Amino acid sequence: MYLWNATSAKVNRLCDLKDQNVTSVSWGVKDCNIAIGGEAGDVQIWDINKMSKVRTFTGHSNRVSSLSWSSSLLSSGSRDKTILNRDLREGRQFISRFEGHRQEVCGLKWSPDEQMLCSGGNDNKLMVWSPKMTDPVLKYSDHQAAVKAVAWSTHQHGVLVSGGGTADRTIRFRNTLTGATTKVVDAGSQVCCLMFSKVSQELVSTHGYQLNEINLWKVPNMSKVATLTGHTSRVLYLAMNPDGSSIVTGAGD
Repeated sequence: MYLWNATSAKVNRLCDLKDQNVTSVSWGVKDCNIAIGGEAGDVQIWDINKMSKVRTFTGHSNRVSSLSWSSSLLSSGSRDKTILNRDLREGRQFISRFEGHRQEVCGLKWSPDEQMLCSGGNDNKLMVWSPKMTDPVLKYSDHQAAVKAVAWSTHQHGVLVSGGGTADRTIRFRNTLTGATTKVVDAGSQVCCLMFSKVSQELVSTHGYQLNEINLWKVPNMSKVATLTGHTSRVLYLAMNPDGSSIVTGAGD
């Protein structure tokens, strides 16, 4: 696991998981912690200022495919079909468990107000959870492929988007306040990642088979603003810098 400084281009080695691959990473919301999920099912928390491990969480029996922070709460989704919610202020390995997916939990994201968690699975399902309940408050079954791409709007309360895999290729808008699906857009190819702009009414999507491109959309009408190309394999990873001016993508190429 390495840290790259965009200002100086310096690369520092943070850690080595030794006998397992890194399968997910996620920055803390308000501090300098980073969560690292491994293929054995553990989640490690590292302080990047001290370059030292803070804690190791156990509980999953298979790889940790997705991670999402909500202040001091960290949620992890796994190939073991479960979601574990952990509080860094407590000694327990996890404070609650969400079970609803029948296959790997490959997408996970807390809402901006930290009141709802959405999860996407290889079972083609999208679910919305409340930390106060054990069963999902909303469940969508309209995607025809795995739901890895999920994102909450940073500008409109309760708006959630999800993207489907190769057999689906759609981006779907949800109003989680009413439960309605409000818009369906044919993206033309596998949807791998989704992320709303922090500064404008725009949505970024990354894609796989067969176009391997990055698209910028104007919301809510979903007119395409720009298409970025260059990757030769599916664009599996997307991140945005803190001020919302740049994105970085990672692909299977």
